[in-house]
Amino acid sequence: MEKEAAVASDDDWAEMDQWLSRKLEEPAEQPRNTRQRWETISKGHVHDHFLSQNAKRWEALGASARLSANLEALGFEHPSTAQALCFEPLRNGKDVLLADANGCGKTLAFVAPLVERLWEIEAADGPTPPGQVRAIIIVPTDSLAQQVCELARNVGNRSIRASMATGEHSWHTQRERLAGGLELLVATMGRLAAHISPREMAPSFSLEGVRMLVVDEASSLYQGRVPSWMDKKGGAPPPGQGKGEPMRQELPLAAWKWLLSEAPDTSSVSFITSALPEGVEEQMLEDVGGLTRRVRPGLHRTRAGVELTLVDCTVPARASSNRDFIFDAKLAELNTALTGSRHSLVLCNTAATSERLQRTLANNAAAAKEHAGERNPRLAPPSVFLFNDALPAARRMSSLDAFRAPPDPFAPIALGPEPPRVLVATGRAVRGLDLTAGAQAIDTVVLFDFPPDAKAYLSRVGCATRGTAAPAKVATFAVGKQVAFARALLAHDTEGDPHGLSRGP
Repeated sequence: MEKEAAVASDDDWAEMDQWLSRKLEEPAEQPRNTRQRWETISKGHVHDHFLSQNAKRWEALGASARLSANLEALGFEHPSTAQALCFEPLRNGKDVLLADANGCGKTLAFVAPLVERLWEIEAADGPTPPGQVRAIIIVPTDSLAQQVCELARNVGNRSIRASMATGEHSWHTQRERLAGGLELLVATMGRLAAHISPREMAPSFSLEGVRMLVVDEASSLYQGRVPSWMDKKGGAPPPGQGKGEPMRQELPLAAWKWLLSEAPDTSSVSFITSALPEGVEEQMLEDVGGLTRRVRPGLHRTRAGVELTLVDCTVPARASSNRDFIFDAKLAELNTALTGSRHSLVLCNTAATSERLQRTLANNAAAAKEHAGERNPRLAPPSVFLFNDALPAARRMSSLDAFRAPPDPFAPIALGPEPPRVLVATGRAVRGLDLTAGAQAIDTVVLFDFPPDAKAYLSRVGCATRGTAAPAKVATFAVGKQVAFARALLAHDTEGDPHGLSRGP
């Protein structure tokens, strides 16, 4: 009996050896609780200073006492490097290209001299006549239009007539305001083109009074294509008259080139961007020659001091075709990344993913509140807000206002700190936005979906840096083929090298 048992045991081990040898030849399947991760701290550029090292006050740049007082009242006492570099040429009506990393104060860099110049024009020529506009700022989204318009109003201390023209708001109200005359119009390209060349009605305003044109996030505009019907010599037909050729992504760039051909030759043109992909600057120079170039050394780099963690969220091969497994793998890592965070931003690629994630986190928070939050307020789960371009404007701005509202100073001390806040958003929706508005700094940024390319990666990681505040921590989740590309980007951050703005995996 003992001999038979020994033979059976040897046979069992022989089968086990064969199974092990087969498994060693197969790709290893990483257990979900031991995911591979890489950590680094971005090196940045040695000369990438946020605050100007030369001009300590706005007066040193040539700003008037009136503008300096307004800026200091808003908390902008010391100009940033980008603001110092651009003030003189923008105020004097030169054509300018400003390229700098996210969070470096680019919006104020063009708004402050623009307001100063509008005051000077009004002092010389009087208020803007009815049916005209003196300055136009073109932005990619409604949310950014609201931010820029409000900043301009505040910098001017409500002394200039500024309004918006976007697809999110009333067409007739916009026409009424334009008919009365405006010093500043902040608009998306599509709605601006519709007002200049509306169907079967007179234009909402005339371009003859335009003195300044500014394009924010200009690289996105110039990465579109020009329709084949467009005359490259400048004789483009008005927007919408393309002989039936579909527009899609072509329309914004075509409308911009047409606008340039129609605007007065004396109007200045400024391009503001956080990236200059290959060929973009050359396209700008074709349209506007002799640009005063202000390109900072930190461009295409992650600013110094950002703590970055890359997590490989690849699931076993048998589950990789099921998106739920990938979502759950990322969700588990997200919960880890948000541990201890008080004010965090989670970025997705699509509105659908952001909505699903926000629902999941909100439901988990509600369930947790029943078990812990009501008994111990200090353990209260986070408040989760949603922000994407698919939301109505009112709800989108309501989420943003709630996320960046200052802490309640009247909250009872016994209740402890307020619940953590989480904003789940798409990368496109937050592009160019100040998500803190000076109220609460973001301490954690999570790239739930890996960005489609290096430009988007830099933009989203840039959400972790704002002014002189300490950088937020960044966690990036990658899956499958994304991992190798993500590691290459992380290596650039480690060395402080500029990223090549190539496509992703």
